[in-house]
Amino acid sequence: MENTQRTHQPHPVLLAALVGAGAGMLAGVLLAPGSGTALRQNVQKSAHKYALLASEQEQEVHHHLMQHAHKLERAYKNLISSCHDHLQLWGLLTQDPRRPY
Repeated sequence: MENTQRTHQPHPVLLAALVGAGAGMLAGVLLAPGSGTALRQNVQKSAHKYALLASEQEQEVHHHLMQHAHKLERAYKNLISSCHDHLQLWGLLTQDPRRPY
């Protein structure tokens, strides 16, 4: 069986981005020298920026999960085929189960 290590962990990256966004907005509110209107616009821009970042991270996570799902499906099919071949080789399977007629 193939031993793979995770080289990319999207969940901690997403969590860090969201925590950073929250901390940045809080710091902006506390340290803002501008007017309330300008502050609200800046907060809105930051929120939109981080919403886009979160959406990109979600798409990346989905892509990686689909890749792993396809790898698992291929491994499962290969395992079933190998078991079938060995059962036939050992004489334990006299008929091809894919052709029960």
